[in-house]
Amino acid sequence: MRFCDIAGKKFNRLTAIKYLGEHNGIITAWLFRCDCGNEAIINGANVRHGKTKSCGCLKRETLANYKHGLSHTTTHNSWIGIFQRCENPNCAEYRYYGARGIKVCEEWRDFANFFKDMGEAPRGTSIDRIDVNGDYNKDNCRWVNHITQVRNRRNTLMYTFNDETRPLSEWAEIYNLPYKVLHHRHKIGKRDEALFAPLRKMSPRKKSAIS
Repeated sequence: MRFCDIAGKKFNRLTAIKYLGEHNGIITAWLFRCDCGNEAIINGANVRHGKTKSCGCLKRETLANYKHGLSHTTTHNSWIGIFQRCENPNCAEYRYYGARGIKVCEEWRDFANFFKDMGEAPRGTSIDRIDVNGDYNKDNCRWVNHITQVRNRRNTLMYTFNDETRPLSEWAEIYNLPYKVLHHRHKIGKRDEALFAPLRKMSPRKKSAIS
């Protein structure tokens, strides 16, 4: 049989890493890395021909979807998303989560437990960690709208005024100021009353005298 080099190629969820030859009865054994982050030794021919599409995670997900009937809902997509961010190095957001050590609690590997703890996602919300440096678990997660989630990001600029700490964007709403104006003032060193001073109304330019 002619050798087929598939190193570096991706088939469904599996990317070929290394050819192992004959291994535990598998004649054309390859080491594959799955999108979920797991590595597995699989028959290369089966992967190339589409008989094997993942390390086994796809089958588990399909079975779970069949059982709970919530596949393709916001709730289920959020559940899949947290594992992608935390465990899949190929995920674009992995560097902000898994690479920083953010994990998903063991109980939530079963979607039924996740759903029991979080319930169905209300319309217009997504999952958010209260402590942005903490893990995904029932004590640190909630469903929030986009505005709340943006305010809770690691890079959100916080400001303390009169012993009260809020995101700068929230102070902008309270004082009815454009966020860009407030952010610029803060950047150039203005603080407290100077930071929140009302915008001055621009006086109309005086019309030049007609000779």
